[in-house]
Amino acid sequence: MLRNLGGAIGTATLATILTKREQFHSNVIGQSVTIYRDEVRHRIAELTSYLLSHGVADRAAAQHEAIMAIGRTVTHEALILAFSDAFAVIGVVLGVAAVALLFTRKAAAAGGSGAH
Repeated sequence: MLRNLGGAIGTATLATILTKREQFHSNVIGQSVTIYRDEVRHRIAELTSYLLSHGVADRAAAQHEAIMAIGRTVTHEALILAFSDAFAVIGVVLGVAAVALLFTRKAAAAGGSGAH
């Protein structure tokens, strides 16, 4: 029962870390991806031209779709960074557990026969 409870708590903790770190990275990346940067305006223009040449008839719709594509890219990159942070947390917990294991004592052998 304790193993199942520990697994549920660990899974919930990692899900929370993933959500919070994804929000953090999305905000940090989003601060750099603004319409006031030349790189972003250039990328929107490229994507708009691409969409216009591949079936989108309305320029405003193509531009809106280009902006949405950039937003999806920001979300995707933030999620990748959040998973990286979650794996780092898992690594730290594993390291702490390995060190704690070094300080444990071996259980004393009980006399007599073991019951099944």
